[in-house]
Amino acid sequence: MLRTIATLLYVGYLMIVNIPLVLYWKFSQKIGLRQKFQGPQTVVNIWARRMLRLAGVQLERSGEENIVTRPALWVGNHQGIVDTILILSELGPLKSIVAKKEVEKFPVANTWMRCFDCIFMDRGNPRETLKSIRKAQKLLENGKSVVIFPEGTRSRGPEMLPFKPGAFRCAMKAKVAVVPFVIDESYNVFEANGRFKKAKVKLSILPAIETVDYPNMNTYDFSAMVQQQIQDELYRLRGGCEGERKVWTKQDYE
Repeated sequence: MLRTIATLLYVGYLMIVNIPLVLYWKFSQKIGLRQKFQGPQTVVNIWARRMLRLAGVQLERSGEENIVTRPALWVGNHQGIVDTILILSELGPLKSIVAKKEVEKFPVANTWMRCFDCIFMDRGNPRETLKSIRKAQKLLENGKSVVIFPEGTRSRGPEMLPFKPGAFRCAMKAKVAVVPFVIDESYNVFEANGRFKKAKVKLSILPAIETVDYPNMNTYDFSAMVQQQIQDELYRLRGGCEGERKVWTKQDYE
């Protein structure tokens, strides 16, 4: 319980103490200095790493050699609330994150997310979802990397939910690479207990998949291929335990 209180107080403190920096960012954006302003990058990286420590995350990371600096769509499984913090801390320069619409209601936090062009997706509205995917495509075409959780929500446990194939459409149309990443055991940090608790979390970054190498593949087959790679890595991270490896096909999405 003390860990949970400390983590929440820390987040609240950061939101308040960095209000002047948020205001400065907004001002710099208005006068055209946004590209020179590195405040969001520095501050977010620092508080993300500190929050992971406070929350009790003991990170085991692999695949750093697969991090790319060119525009790409980063996709991964989503087990717990700390996954987004891991992204901000461990995947290099800040990337646009596709987040659920509800996050936009959080004051100050939503302004910080707009600092790095996050997209707020209304998952219950197909038309708005399509608009969000188009925004992601435009960012990719303009040289910005985007992160999305194709499951659409947290699984809150070890098993993956089916990916939403439409999540890959923006990368295929923008002709950029897809970089899969795998997170395991992050649900043990919060979801398994209803409070923050010390736990080991594994993060593995897989080699980039070039969408231009699959010009005739539909989004269902592409989604199944990427999810299978993530599933196989989960199987490897867990020591190849029998019964844990699921085979994904496009029928899982229909």
